[in-house]
Amino acid sequence: MSLLDLPVHPEQSPRLTSLQGVRVREDTLYSNHRGAEKKGIRKRAETAIEKLQEVLRRALGPEEAVLYVARCQAPVGAFDQFTLGWYIYYVTGTILVFTNRRLLQFGVRRNGDWKQTLRTVSWGDMDGAQVKGWLGPVLELKYRSGKKEKYWNLRRDDAKKIKTLLSAIMSAGARETSGSQEMVTLCPFCLSELTPAVYQCPKCRAAFKDEKTMLRRSWLIPGGGYFYTGHWFLAFGDFLVEAYLLVLLFVVLGFAVGFIRDTSSNPGETALAGGEAWVAVGFVAAILVVEKLMTIHHCRRFIREFIPLGRERSQKALSG
Repeated sequence: MSLLDLPVHPEQSPRLTSLQGVRVREDTLYSNHRGAEKKGIRKRAETAIEKLQEVLRRALGPEEAVLYVARCQAPVGAFDQFTLGWYIYYVTGTILVFTNRRLLQFGVRRNGDWKQTLRTVSWGDMDGAQVKGWLGPVLELKYRSGKKEKYWNLRRDDAKKIKTLLSAIMSAGARETSGSQEMVTLCPFCLSELTPAVYQCPKCRAAFKDEKTMLRRSWLIPGGGYFYTGHWFLAFGDFLVEAYLLVLLFVVLGFAVGFIRDTSSNPGETALAGGEAWVAVGFVAAILVVEKLMTIHHCRRFIREFIPLGRERSQKALSG
């Protein structure tokens, strides 16, 4: 069933056109929730599609068109929000692309460049979708699999428009279902569906960064997990913290075993009493372990978004 002519605004007829080689519905793409075209909405839409044009041209089907685009933040847990602080806005940057057949989620950097992460869900795989909140609107999606996700930090005008779109498209697109019944990740190179925890595309054999390598580097190298996932700000900060903790650990361990002595103490006495020194060793070691576990937690989340191993290696996989 084609939904290219799906009516969204009663006072406007569907107008299909091409933007940067991408099929779009300009009657919905450039208008607000009332159907009135706005320059600000047009500018944001054109900028987003210009950044995503290459992948959108490949991803959209012959009977598919872009209805609207909106920038927001990807779903994230409270623990990640608390521990990552302001950096959470950088790692969760998202462009949602609403088409007549499905919802596409593109991970993007602060400047809107695509990070080569792509997820999608058909409208028929949703059990419900609604926009909640006013000061901080969120898009809450409930999938037929039972899973729920919340996209947050929506602009208020985008939130109003998305409400209008959902009321028009949810029932009309209910027949377009898939076996997954939830949001799935696609290979950025061949657009095949990727299998969770399997870090190689089953079709084009493109390779992605994996959890085993991340774990090994996180435990053995200060900041190694973040360096591996490409989050350089977190990596350098984590490197400094872990390096300091390691130096401190060796110092208190030296006091505990007697290799380091306080020159101001009496001969044969360490700067810390034996029991106190070992308590200090345990305390510093515990902080270091917690720091590494936090790094692993964050990096596991990044890895599960499927980070390509590099353009050259991925292109070799494509050509091979």
